[in-house]
Amino acid sequence: MPGCSALSDAPLAPEDAAGPQPPASPWDIASVHESALRELLRSPLDDEPRRRRGAQLGRGVAVLIFVLAAAAGAGLTVAGAALAGGGEPPATTAAPTTTTVAVASGPALPAGYYPVGEGFGARVERVLVRSDAVYVSLSLAVDEDHDPADTTGHQGGRWQLEFPDGSTVRSTAVVFDPVARAAATIVFPTFDQDPAQATLHLLSAEELHTATYSSTVAGTVAALPATGTLDLAPEPATFTLSGDGTLRLGTLSLTASGGTLDWTVEGTGITAHVTPSVVMEGPNGSVLLILDDPFFQFRNRTLSNPPPALATSGRAVLIPLDVSHQDPGADFTVTLSFEVTWATPLAADANLPLAGAQVVDVTDAG
Repeated sequence: MPGCSALSDAPLAPEDAAGPQPPASPWDIASVHESALRELLRSPLDDEPRRRRGAQLGRGVAVLIFVLAAAAGAGLTVAGAALAGGGEPPATTAAPTTTTVAVASGPALPAGYYPVGEGFGARVERVLVRSDAVYVSLSLAVDEDHDPADTTGHQGGRWQLEFPDGSTVRSTAVVFDPVARAAATIVFPTFDQDPAQATLHLLSAEELHTATYSSTVAGTVAALPATGTLDLAPEPATFTLSGDGTLRLGTLSLTASGGTLDWTVEGTGITAHVTPSVVMEGPNGSVLLILDDPFFQFRNRTLSNPPPALATSGRAVLIPLDVSHQDPGADFTVTLSFEVTWATPLAADANLPLAGAQVVDVTDAG
């Protein structure tokens, strides 16, 4: 064939001539013996490219001859079968089947992470089994198409542990920390099954909202009682929350050392938390009551103090900010301010395996 002739007729590069070579430069004063020594110490790989090229040409010709012979033999076999006539057609071999592995569509997540929401995924890191509850800790990761600074991430929801026998356990809370944006802990009641065999199923997600409201007590009120309580009705006491929710304030009960405020939230799937503060202004001065929470000022900075879980109702316990000044005097006015954080449900469906996660069982330790 023409292509083969062009390859076979191509001249090979000449091999190095034997014997000493002339000096490459005036500074090369090697003797005949030194040249022989260099030849002895030269690596066999120095000549490898030339040997390999010659070998490849030889093998190319041999392979070509073999292919032509095989083709000729196949042609003779087919011709013989056609001339025989009436014979069975040659048997055909079925093409091998190929098994494909399903690949998750959409932007890629780091290894071991499963999609949970728009732009991010989660992975189960640890399962802490205690005598009072089971804590499933997650780490969150943003996919390759989203900016972590602009991604809201997981804000909570309803989770369920599903076991191979068909049994399930519903979550009771989702705990976060504002500092650790890429972490969440799902709280479950205790169970007897092996958690490593379960799948963590997200039933619905949550979207968080925050707003600040205020109420007052009309007119003047009596001084704080030395004993007992003084019940006051804030006005207004009803507030509309986005997502078809309603916050209702109950009675503000004041005592000589503080007070309490009851609240409820209404709406399908809506939960909330209320952080109130009360300013009482009277002839003796102003008294500020704040939430009885030793970590109130550090919730957004202290890693070990997560914010309270959301609920449909609650009671805020109030204490004086300045304990040395607890009575504003007779005929004081009351202004109630409070921050409300509430969550509205969002449709969601995701599954995270617990297999491979670290399981720490401290039930025997108490």
